[in-house]
Amino acid sequence: MPHDNPIQQLTHEHHHILQVVHGLSAIDQALAAGDRPDPARLRTIVAFMREFADQCHHAKEEAILFPAMEDKGVPHGGCPLEALRREHVLGRERVGALAAAIDALERGDNDAPAALHGAIAALQQLYPNHIWKEDQMVFPMAERLFTPAELDALNARFEQAEIELGQDHDRYVAFAEEMAALLGQAPA
Repeated sequence: MPHDNPIQQLTHEHHHILQVVHGLSAIDQALAAGDRPDPARLRTIVAFMREFADQCHHAKEEAILFPAMEDKGVPHGGCPLEALRREHVLGRERVGALAAAIDALERGDNDAPAALHGAIAALQQLYPNHIWKEDQMVFPMAERLFTPAELDALNARFEQAEIELGQDHDRYVAFAEEMAALLGQAPA
């Protein structure tokens, strides 16, 4: 979905990431009730987190926004940018743990439900806190750092990144809304 303001675009993408992360609760509840989750849905969650959340969203932050903030005097190391980058790495690791738990589930591993529960819990612990930091602290700071012309330039770079990354946002947004519906959440 195109936005004129790159910071608002990132915030909007956070909404969809949270829809998926919160939707994991329904899968975890079914798992706790003894139901076997749909591996295809779980694999789509992994694809969403890897492609939409990481390769598209985090890439725009790490390759475009954060360096632009550094050019404005925000330090590369320390808080907040280094901490956010570390959380992006942690997110990749936790999505990898989810993928491994899905593999174990498909193999019929007796420990797979516990591994799946643990992977879901780890994602649900990380992402809401990470997104809160960005939405409530870093993005307002970024809004103050950049002039309207600089925001326009960042937006153009975001649009180019979207083209280069080739992400299918409509498909991922639809999936995020499907995940939100599992818990009765309102769509965007």
